[in-house]
Amino acid sequence: MVSVEEKLLVNVLYKEEREALQGIDISNVNFENLMKLASRHLMLPALFFNINKKNLSHLFPEDFIECIKNIYSINKARNKILLKEAKELSELLYKNNINHIFLKGTALLLSNVFEDIGERMIGDIDFIIQHKDEQKVEKVLEINNDDKSHTINLFSVFKPTHLARRVNKNKTIAIEPHLELLEFRNRWIFNSKELINDFKNKTKTIKTPSKIFLIDHCILGAQIRNSGFINSSYDHRSIYDVYKLNCEKSLIFKKNKKDIFIKHFFLTIDKFKIFDINIASSLSMSFMDQLFEFVNIKRYKFTHTSQNYIAKFLIIIQLFFNIKLRERALNKISIHYHHKTLLKYIYGWLKA
Repeated sequence: MVSVEEKLLVNVLYKEEREALQGIDISNVNFENLMKLASRHLMLPALFFNINKKNLSHLFPEDFIECIKNIYSINKARNKILLKEAKELSELLYKNNINHIFLKGTALLLSNVFEDIGERMIGDIDFIIQHKDEQKVEKVLEINNDDKSHTINLFSVFKPTHLARRVNKNKTIAIEPHLELLEFRNRWIFNSKELINDFKNKTKTIKTPSKIFLIDHCILGAQIRNSGFINSSYDHRSIYDVYKLNCEKSLIFKKNKKDIFIKHFFLTIDKFKIFDINIASSLSMSFMDQLFEFVNIKRYKFTHTSQNYIAKFLIIIQLFFNIKLRERALNKISIHYHHKTLLKYIYGWLKA
């Protein structure tokens, strides 16, 4: 069931001004819950932008508007810096003959998808390189004083999705160089070969993928990386990205391996009536679609569960080798260990 707060959020983000209160009694809206909801979906700046654009501020308390306006202003200032630093990064990479393409939120911002650069909240500057340039990129970034994030990966068997996240002490935004689009187990669905034509383009300009690619990457990220396919969950930031990319109104599905996730994305959010999309596929594919979905949900649930256990097992192994990690564990457990026998035992084991 959709809460009244989410109905209002959807109406403000995706509907016309005259439809803002459609199906809503404004007296029933809990604005604190609306703030929490929009914050959880990273949509506070977009919410303010649309309230302002559609002249809807009279529907909201003054302190609510003032709060989200401040968040929007901070985000817009940050995104201005992000665009500047993305361009500087691109110049640095081209100077060293490294072909690259920007991804995710950075690509959306550089592609002028949004009416206002303050709408979208972005974490890092994501870009993808070719595998052959991996060592070169590491060297260039190291010379440029971009420090690696200190992450531990003892059992990296396959090519990682991205190299270590890097932060330059003289910059504001962290950067994340990608080698692939999805984790190893999902690359059969969507991989860097999708960008082969873009990489063949040797012009030294800021490169972003096509809108079709950006839609696919956005949806597959939400469905696969964020487990939307398993849990039928969604996030409004991904929905808003697709909405701003002007998704077509009718989609014909031809490739099972990718399209089943895209179909599931739109079916999950159909209750909001944001997209007027006719999801159609041939009759001959309907049985295969259902079988594929069943098998993948089971496979994903198994993988997700096993990964949780593996992650915990790796942490235990790391405790043997990583003194700092062991110290942090000791400090945490020391606060609570006297309450439970098991924690008391673990505390003694770690100290030994």
